[in-house]
Amino acid sequence: PRSTLFPYTTLFRSRPCPPQVPARPALRIRVSRRASKDLRTAVRRVAEAAGLRGRAISIRFQPELTADRGNLLSGKPERGVAVHAASFIRAREIVLETELLARPRLLRFISIHEIFHFVWARTGNRRRAEFASIIANEHREHARGALGESSGVKRRAIEAWDCAGNTRAWREYVCECFCDTAAALYSGGSGDLGRKWRRRRAAWFAQAFADGAFC
Repeated sequence: PRSTLFPYTTLFRSRPCPPQVPARPALRIRVSRRASKDLRTAVRRVAEAAGLRGRAISIRFQPELTADRGNLLSGKPERGVAVHAASFIRAREIVLETELLARPRLLRFISIHEIFHFVWARTGNRRRAEFASIIANEHREHARGALGESSGVKRRAIEAWDCAGNTRAWREYVCECFCDTAAALYSGGSGDLGRKWRRRRAAWFAQAFADGAFC
């Protein structure tokens, strides 16, 4: 299946997140003109609702996206694995598969998912650990389902020792859970994760980002 798992930007140590978000310009998201007005409006509303702040992020489209040996390719479907999107944190850019323009609901979900990769990259270690503990608790209690394809794909690859060992696979899974949760909350998606677990994640988001978030 396609995924939004490339590339990863979750393995470095980040600075501790301050208790309150200092005044910074509200996040601007520059969306390609190929996208509909509805998408541009949706991502702007998400940025406002979540109180996202930081340098502008650009969203553009390319056809036949694949990931091959750490590189994003376009127009070469015979190489690599097909993906829906890629986020480039340092370049402040999101690249989306052109085919998504014909699937507005999925496009909205994936766009929000990718925007929150930038939030995760700026989220302090304490908050990352808090969210990871929620996901670890789900894992221990054998919670079923996921809020999106990305975390669902990652979950199926998790082995018994990954959680306890805090392996790369586990950290990537937690990151995808974070981004899928945000996408579900702000796009109206639901996935098939149990209601109890959805509520716990939603409550954590509301508390953790009550004052907004850097991205």
